[in-house]
Amino acid sequence: MDDAQAPEVPGYDVGRLLGRGGSADVWLVRERRTGQEYALKCFRAAGSGAGSSPGITQEEVRREIRILSVLDHQHLVKAHGAVQGTEPGSGAALTMDYAAGGSLAQLVASRGRISVGETVTVLTPIAQALAYLHAKGFTHSDVSPGNVLFTGQGKPVLSDLGIARMLGDPGRAGAAGTGGFVDPSPVDAVRAGLQPERDVYSVAALGWYCLTGEPPGRTADRPPLSLLVPGVPKDLAAALEAGLNDERRLRPDALALATAVYRSAEPQPVDLSGAVHPSVLPELLTRRHVPPVSRGSRLREKIQGLRRRAEASRWSAWPGAATTTTPPARGKHAVGPAGGQVLRLLRRSVLPLVAAAAAVLWWLSASAGHGMWPGNSAHGPVPPGASPAATGGGGQAAVPLDVAVEQAGAADPVTAAQGLAAVRDYAFNSGGMELLADVNAPGSAAAVADQRISSQVAAGRRLAGFSTTLSGLTVEDGATGVHAVVRAVSTTSGYQVLDPDDTVLATGPASRPQPLRLVLVSVDGRWRVSDILPGQ
Repeated sequence: MDDAQAPEVPGYDVGRLLGRGGSADVWLVRERRTGQEYALKCFRAAGSGAGSSPGITQEEVRREIRILSVLDHQHLVKAHGAVQGTEPGSGAALTMDYAAGGSLAQLVASRGRISVGETVTVLTPIAQALAYLHAKGFTHSDVSPGNVLFTGQGKPVLSDLGIARMLGDPGRAGAAGTGGFVDPSPVDAVRAGLQPERDVYSVAALGWYCLTGEPPGRTADRPPLSLLVPGVPKDLAAALEAGLNDERRLRPDALALATAVYRSAEPQPVDLSGAVHPSVLPELLTRRHVPPVSRGSRLREKIQGLRRRAEASRWSAWPGAATTTTPPARGKHAVGPAGGQVLRLLRRSVLPLVAAAAAVLWWLSASAGHGMWPGNSAHGPVPPGASPAATGGGGQAAVPLDVAVEQAGAADPVTAAQGLAAVRDYAFNSGGMELLADVNAPGSAAAVADQRISSQVAAGRRLAGFSTTLSGLTVEDGATGVHAVVRAVSTTSGYQVLDPDDTVLATGPASRPQPLRLVLVSVDGRWRVSDILPGQ
């Protein structure tokens, strides 16, 4: 990639080369006006491609812009605008999201393979993004390790939608793709329309690659996954084999594959530290140690497995379910018979235990070893007149909501951390979970953990008396205007889980003091919590 010449683009400072494809180079750029970093995809004009590359025509550039303009999914790379270089003969360029965590290809190249939990974290949202594309009348056509990228928070996103096929596109399906990840079965020329099952093969091959470090061979030559990866969950192996089925009509659709993968094992944070560019390491937020398995953690895994099955059973029943990694809040009619049985079991024997542990999960999640999950917190307005329930169980009186919001917006990280904790207390006390959007960075580990709690508490319920006390707050050295780590000791009060009629469903105990480190990042000029790390 060293022979690529950096472009000159008005209004942008061009940094390092991020990648190079057959028709475009991708550069890291910073917009001078805002200081925001983007990935700049610079298309080569037709006839100017290196070697045998034909470059790209203006019509193809317009087509990519047209595709990206109608797609909006949290696990698809977003385009922000088109720009034009100043050099003679330079083609058009697109500013796109910058994925600081690099690609899956770089990750597996550096580590050889990744764990089962990390594979679930990667595969589930990518399959859901494909389900979204298919529902919109597109297929991707090149789901491959180089096109799966990670944000600095470890969220996987699917890139390179320029070769995506739209319904009604002329030409042959399956003409593009990356070797080892392209459906080897012949294209079905008789059946009209797109063939999304070819993408399903590719994402299943991606899962095989994550676990083994190699793309899968043909069925006749492919050993069972359990021989290559001892201890792989049977359900995960079966899901990938179903996606790789030679008979494409017997493959699950993308959403069904996402559901099966998610049910098979608990997602875990993806450790990107060994694969990213050195300049990214200070910003990287997915370098947590996963604690060893214990008897208590095995019980927790069983409970989490039941929860995942209950959540996943609702995905296909909700409009737009393919667009989010976190299913909607529970509803009375949200699941079919099988899901209903799981929920009844949860209500009888598991939910009280989950509710008792849920409220402390976010602030104490570092010691509990929570997993990274690609998903967003809910976004919505602050409910008018929101106020906490009367505190109980040792909880302290909270500051007024407007004061808490003002503190959360402070430039000082210590003051902001105190305000963010108070706003979060209001969210759980009042049941106004939309307040969490003003606490956690979108797509971050903290947002995911709180989303899990809010889904477990269920719609209309609240944690009366829940409050958090932070003491001994200090800012670690090395803080900048966009990233800071605040050390603190956290204590949470006892509380009651109340339904909409204020009936007590469960109670939770107060927690012991717990040292922790709050990772804060700047989002639109305001501090948000991105992660919680151990205090020691």
